Amino acid sequence: RNHPLVPELTRSRILENLRAVQIRNNLKPSDALAGPGINLTIEMETGTGKTYTYIKTMYELHKHYGWTKFIIVVPSVAIREGVVKSLHTMADHFAEEYGQRMQHFVYDSARLTAIEQFAHLHVMVINTQAFNATGTDARRIKMKLEDFAWRRPIDVIAATHPILIIDEPQSVLGADKKNKTRQGLADFQPLFSILYSATHRKEDIYNQVYRLDAIDAFNQRLVKKIEVMG
Repeated sequence: RNHPLVPELTRSRILENLRAVQIRNNLKPSDALAGPGINLTIEMETGTGKTYTYIKTMYELHKHYGWTKFIIVVPSVAIREGVVKSLHTMADHFAEEYGQRMQHFVYDSARLTAIEQFAHLHVMVINTQAFNATGTDARRIKMKLEDFAWRRPIDVIAATHPILIIDEPQSVLGADKKNKTRQGLADFQPLFSILYSATHRKEDIYNQVYRLDAIDAFNQRLVKKIEVMG
């Protein structure tokens, strides 16, 4: 499992570190750690390499702190497939840079044995419908299953205290603060969560550590531009 944040890293110390990063990135320093648990917000303009950035973030967190368990939470099957494609196509690039390969799999209630292999540097990709819908397949994550040694898959996952990478949180989390998705994410017992989006819902911006907005992206020539011929 991911080893816990050391005892001396109190919330006040985390806030102190957060404020230092915010000042360095020209953001307003937080007065307190906002939101449940520990959540860090990253704003990145569309088309600037968000998926590449959070994959590299996972490698860096492993390199510097030894954390190995990550879950990428996405709002739909279509986005899930895009993330899996990125993990596959970028594998050689990151393996060359870091000297190891990150294993990954898609959560599938019909193939729960993959959860037992959730070891080493490993990523699980899951769409919200897999744990917050009302269908039988979605409910299996919280059921004691005979073909899974009478364990609940969510308990096995939660025991690893994964780091959640939330892709497009405005779609993943939804507006209702008490909806099934938010309750379901809490069941993962994450070590902490990092939320990546270009368009965060204002009330869900917790402890922002970085902002790359549309003007920054244009000035740094990170996105394509359109010229209109009259």
